[in-house]
Amino acid sequence: MSDIRAAVIGLAWGQLHIDALRRIRNLEIVAVCDADAERAKTIAKNAGIPYATGDANEIFARDEIDLVTISTPPNTQKDLANKAMLAKKAVLVESPAGLNSQEAKFLQDTSQQRKIKNAVGFQTRYLPSYAYAQELIAEEYLGKFLRATITFVMAQPWGVNGNWAADEKRGGGVMRNVAVHFLDALLWWFGPVESVFADRETLFSEVRRPVMVGREQKMEKFTATADDSFLSLLKFENGGTAILNFITGARQDQSWNITLVGSRATLQITSGTLSGKRDTERDFGLIEIPRRLELPDRPREPLMWALCELATDLTKQMQGEKLEGRVPPTFQDAVMTHRVMEAIQRSADDMLWASV
Repeated sequence: MSDIRAAVIGLAWGQLHIDALRRIRNLEIVAVCDADAERAKTIAKNAGIPYATGDANEIFARDEIDLVTISTPPNTQKDLANKAMLAKKAVLVESPAGLNSQEAKFLQDTSQQRKIKNAVGFQTRYLPSYAYAQELIAEEYLGKFLRATITFVMAQPWGVNGNWAADEKRGGGVMRNVAVHFLDALLWWFGPVESVFADRETLFSEVRRPVMVGREQKMEKFTATADDSFLSLLKFENGGTAILNFITGARQDQSWNITLVGSRATLQITSGTLSGKRDTERDFGLIEIPRRLELPDRPREPLMWALCELATDLTKQMQGEKLEGRVPPTFQDAVMTHRVMEAIQRSADDMLWASV
């Protein structure tokens, strides 16, 4: 089997991409790119990657590159992914894959027209607890789906992340950067959302964070425009509802929690562990996850290993291998999550139910 040659664009979150790709058999990272060319050169040197640049067009022009992964801010993803596909490169794009559903749909159309393999970084699908929950749901473990509740609480206001992550126009915010993964999981498990009612806010718009100026630490003050909290009620086309409660700036970090209630059973995912109880069982307790779904734990980085599994499946598709069971999420999945997020924003603006 011939090697796949990959390039990584965007080296902040892209460090995770490098770590994941380096663990894939028959794949070699041959180039990296970052807006900060010096950072790209330093990372390439430390990782033993032969080529580094600050210009993404140089990546697209290299014929030996088969796969490009893009881990840049959402407002840059459409242009970069489109150029990569026009250059006949397969692409793996970080979520949410563009600023909105129109951009994600544009990428979906390009991939179909050009017959380009693609994936979107919804790697939480590959976490063992998520993956086994999906299998159990498909086997009707829950019975009729009734209600999902998701709670995410973070100590610091989201705005302390600064830069693009705190900028609404560039695709920042807790909904697009964190909740999008939970929305993708809900759509994967239970199908399309019909309508939403939501409240989306920036509760901590004036943010202070420590920065180093030379050898001295000073407090930087800036204005965050992206959301740092939202509350949403989702109604699914196939029945059932979901309640999402995301809040940051709560002065304490709490374990995120997903509870799925059905007519015959309940499943619960808490920071990666899967628990449950069926009507025929006495106690609510941990559910043993099949070994085939387990991820390596050295180093202990579940999201990196999950991304590694996702990218591995993409490379198998690139080499013509037919996958059994799970397949990598694509631009089509990104379109669906964007449409839910856009309905959340419309509902929050109008304080009315919004159709998806």
